Amino acid sequence: MLFRSEYGHWEGDTVKGPLGSKTGLFTLTERKSKEEIILKIEQATQEAIQAELDGLETKHGDDFKIKFKSITFDNGPEFLEWKSLEISVLKREERRTMIYFAHSYSAWERGTNENQNRMIRRFVPKGRDIAEFSKADIQEIEDWMNNYPRKILGYRTANQVAQECLQSSSFVSKPKVVAL
Repeated sequence: MLFRSEYGHWEGDTVKGPLGSKTGLFTLTERKSKEEIILKIEQATQEAIQAELDGLETKHGDDFKIKFKSITFDNGPEFLEWKSLEISVLKREERRTMIYFAHSYSAWERGTNENQNRMIRRFVPKGRDIAEFSKADIQEIEDWMNNYPRKILGYRTANQVAQECLQSSSFVSKPKVVAL
């Protein structure tokens, strides 16, 4: 069991709009820092989740494995092909992260993400079609959440705590020294 002592362990979920609406949000919450990533997806499908994780890995490159050591999902159908979510898009023979699942009907096992999704609902109320929100709107929500000081973080922001964790874990790839 992880006790939030190490940065890089995330909880993931999808936030869906009203019945009949396909557009949703793919949310990732880092357990220690409460750092939030919110990605707008056209449909809450395995393919959309795969594409977003591939995009994050491409963006972070070799540092992806340091930033995303593990991700815990619920048992939604969009996460069922978990083995394909673990495989690196950059190096097909390698695993990019470890995927775990919460027990069925046990939302408290991903409580950090559930609480963050509740914060998102301040801006995207249930019943409102997520398609009405632009990617810029979603980015504003993510920025607000990551820059909001929290008592649980000693009145620091998620961005501040994440930066501290990443700096202390040598997140930034170090240049390779070549002997002459």
